[in-house]
Amino acid sequence: MGAGIAIFTAAANALTAQESGARRQNRDQDQPKDISSWLHINDDGVVTVFTGKVEVGQNTRTTLAQSVADELRVPLSSVRLVMGDTALTPFDMGTFGSRSTPYMSPQLRRAASAARDLLLAQAATEWKTSADKLIASQGKISNPASGATLTYAQLAQGQTLAHDLPDADPITPPAEWTVAGKSAPKLNARAFVTGQHQYTPDLRPAGLMYGKVLRPPAFGATVVSADLAAAQAMPGIVVVRDADFVAVSRSDRRGCGKSSLRGSCRMEAHAANF
Repeated sequence: MGAGIAIFTAAANALTAQESGARRQNRDQDQPKDISSWLHINDDGVVTVFTGKVEVGQNTRTTLAQSVADELRVPLSSVRLVMGDTALTPFDMGTFGSRSTPYMSPQLRRAASAARDLLLAQAATEWKTSADKLIASQGKISNPASGATLTYAQLAQGQTLAHDLPDADPITPPAEWTVAGKSAPKLNARAFVTGQHQYTPDLRPAGLMYGKVLRPPAFGATVVSADLAAAQAMPGIVVVRDADFVAVSRSDRRGCGKSSLRGSCRMEAHAANF
């Protein structure tokens, strides 16, 4: 991430607060060993936040950003969310079960609280005072005794500071929230309504394949036999058979339309017997 202030979590106890689907059922299981960043304060004052959750219309981009802004004491406009990047948050199984807010919001609050503590400590060192005598507000640290102020951008300028996420860190109680829980404009709303925002079907990563799955006629049906020779003989077609799972794919979406396995992705229903 370059210069700035980063808050990290190195698995172990810190990740037990993070949603990980089935992993939460057994907290003794080995957690990922990768060090992944939750939050980074750039040296221009922009706060970049990482989450495995994605925005699918439930407005979690805004609500999670509000939680960070509240805890870090910054304007909502300065928070940027990076969502669903599996290279950065590989330990999160995904967005399901209405868990984004109840599980991710406390985790990001803890990261933001740790970042605020680090900023306060850095300013206290600069002014040769104690952190408890300083105030964090609106993206800056103030010293009421002297009237001096330092913005987060100034504190992060030219720095490369990292701090582990503590096992337990007090976060702001709901009664003291000033950003979260309040009505706020939807982040990136203009991109959503103008078509600039890219949804999953809009993405074209290198090596992308298009495919169709052969659906069974009834729930619980199993494949008795499958004649895949004709599909396997087609150029550019990849045929997959894994027990009761049968599918075909190709690098070109032509012929892989909504109709079941048509055109160049064709696999007639009678190719498999259930």
